[in-house]
Amino acid sequence: MKVTLVSLLLFFLFQPRGFSQDCNCAEEFQYVKHKIEKNYAGFRDKVNPKTQVAYQKYAAQVLERSKKITSSPYCINLINEWIGFFKDGHIEVGRNRLSKEKYDADQDRLIAGLEKQEISAQDIDSLKNSAGTAGIYWSKDSVYKVALVKSENGFRDYAGVILESRNKAWKPGSVMLELKAQKNTFKGIIYDKYYTPESVTLKLSQNGFGDWQREGTEGIKTEKILTSDISCKLLSNQTFYIQIGTFNQRNAKSIDSAIQANQVILEKTPNLILDLRNNGGGADFSYRPLLPYLYTNKIKTIGPDILASEDNEEGWRGLLKMNDIPEDQKVFIREKIKAMQLHRDQFINLGADNDLVLDSIKVFPKKIVVLINKGSGSTTEQFLLTAKQSKKIIVIGESSAGVLDYANVRDISFSCMPYALHYATSRSRRVDMGLGIDNVGIKPDYILTPAQNWVTAAQQLLEKK
Repeated sequence: MKVTLVSLLLFFLFQPRGFSQDCNCAEEFQYVKHKIEKNYAGFRDKVNPKTQVAYQKYAAQVLERSKKITSSPYCINLINEWIGFFKDGHIEVGRNRLSKEKYDADQDRLIAGLEKQEISAQDIDSLKNSAGTAGIYWSKDSVYKVALVKSENGFRDYAGVILESRNKAWKPGSVMLELKAQKNTFKGIIYDKYYTPESVTLKLSQNGFGDWQREGTEGIKTEKILTSDISCKLLSNQTFYIQIGTFNQRNAKSIDSAIQANQVILEKTPNLILDLRNNGGGADFSYRPLLPYLYTNKIKTIGPDILASEDNEEGWRGLLKMNDIPEDQKVFIREKIKAMQLHRDQFINLGADNDLVLDSIKVFPKKIVVLINKGSGSTTEQFLLTAKQSKKIIVIGESSAGVLDYANVRDISFSCMPYALHYATSRSRRVDMGLGIDNVGIKPDYILTPAQNWVTAAQQLLEKK
């Protein structure tokens, strides 16, 4: 896409994105920095004698920049930039996930602070005929339609204003994107469905940017990836298909129920496709029902250690309030909390290295293809490390996310702003063995391209003679 500017007369109402409750960006940054330094399980690896000086210098620069910021989202954008130093997808700014009361209060504040721009019908007509960057765009999943308008304020060159939304949380007139044009890219913020600012770099193309496509043009056609929590389908008399969208603990019962409901089919069908694309993880116990079907030999698991800080203990204690965590897991959590109290600020064993040995091997399925992409991460990668030890397994697609070495993510609310810091509390002992996968991912046995239908490719691979 050639970055040219179209002059538009835009009539809009503007709500400045200031700090509610007089939040101070510099103070918030220092608060987040302190929490990471005390609680993040990877901090001692990432900030070591070789990187200490660079880290301190960078943190000082970010602190100075934070003193000039008076907007909550722009402060988060800067904090996201600082978080990038650690190169760990398990550190991020997000919503509060443990307290419904705090979550609801945060959402109310964020909604009240949304910037509004009113786009007239005349403006929309002009944007539809625009030959430049400004225009009408759709998100890849067709959930959002936005007007990308010139709207400079120092941080951004363009604002993406909602025109239509299938997500009821986003109303027409709300600013969802704030983007600054750079060479062949946009950099800036996209607000997610919880109104949290995500820092993005989006590649410009002839008729779009990132996953956004200009209205009236066609992008590269790709296979639609299912987004259900779980779905099952018999593709042929030889191949059964299971798609699992998340291993979140809330989905554990559904996974178990689906496996039980399809037990007869699973035990008489030669092939299984397990579609884990865009499965960002969850809880290890969620994939337990799958293990008997892939098992062929002893499976070795290398356990993690947890950093026993006071905040981490509190984060783990919060899990005891969750109804969708099984009682046996809560017993385990209580034991670890006691151990954390006895070994404050030390690493303690969260899970021993162990060998899984089952008393039988199922005849069917004989072969299992696991579909993965860059959205397959965290607990899904732990499942992959387990599954790849089976003689039945073939992994195809693209490399996984590479976010597992530092895991067991917990939340801490910001001191003032309506967000939460998500960070890893555990460290895998694989790291010391040179078996880390962060920022690399797990490579597939066969690589697929976006132009292919991945389910069809998997079925053809399994059923070829």
